[in-house]
Amino acid sequence: MGRIRQSICRWAGAGGAIAGLAACGAAPIPDLPSRGPEPAAALVAGCCRADETYPDWMIGIADANIELLRQIGLIQLRPGRMTRQAEATRIVQEALRPLDTVFVHSENRMSGHLIPGQFTHGAVYIGTEAQLRAAGLWHLPALAPYRDQIRAGAVFLEAVDGGVRLIDPATVLNTDAVVILRPETGNRAAILRRGISHMGVPFDMRFDAADPSHLFCAELISLMYPAADLPRLTAYGRETILIDAIVAGALTGDLPFAVVGYVETNARGGARALSTRDLAWRIRQAWDDAGPREGN
Repeated sequence: MGRIRQSICRWAGAGGAIAGLAACGAAPIPDLPSRGPEPAAALVAGCCRADETYPDWMIGIADANIELLRQIGLIQLRPGRMTRQAEATRIVQEALRPLDTVFVHSENRMSGHLIPGQFTHGAVYIGTEAQLRAAGLWHLPALAPYRDQIRAGAVFLEAVDGGVRLIDPATVLNTDAVVILRPETGNRAAILRRGISHMGVPFDMRFDAADPSHLFCAELISLMYPAADLPRLTAYGRETILIDAIVAGALTGDLPFAVVGYVETNARGGARALSTRDLAWRIRQAWDDAGPREGN
């Protein structure tokens, strides 16, 4: 396949958007539909529904066996394909700026098969010490207890099993595909303080966005960016937030996030940066393939 950089082409600069990458010369993606006239925004229109694809009895069993469900969700089936793509991973990391959000597609984890949609986990990139100093954020009092962790490489904030934590890029990017969104507005100091204030809050296995005593990944991001007013829906008797709806909102312009880049890897050992239309197709496919299961 040649050098990874040739497959990925370029990110249009370290912080650039990927809208122009479709013409970079990478081979067509065989499992994406033929390109039509629809813009990316049209492709994701109507996605991310509150379809209750699991029967009520299954949800009841899951709610009654949270610990078992937690253990199943922690199963890793194989290493993420990004772990074999050192250059692709480096390019992704070089594109990141403080308070970017990163969403991942992880078929290598059981959780990636249980949660609906293309993207099933998200984290906020806090930034390195150098980046935070340059942004005027390093000396925030809220960061004081965590500066040593950041210096040691824990530069992502995420809500996972075990609670809200700072974690290293190798853990977050142990995945198969990643999209980066960049907030277009907001007070960065306030956003960072809000995120850090939730350190240690337990993980929400019920994915109930109305219960701030426990947090799941998209709920943490919603609390950090309240002005973004992330879309919420009701499913299985609880209010929740779907990550695909956040990415779709960035594509349609309904949410104040810009798409910085989308990279995916494949089983053949390749990696490439894809266009926003390809990203939209991936989301559309995920929801076209999802349908109600028998027993509702």
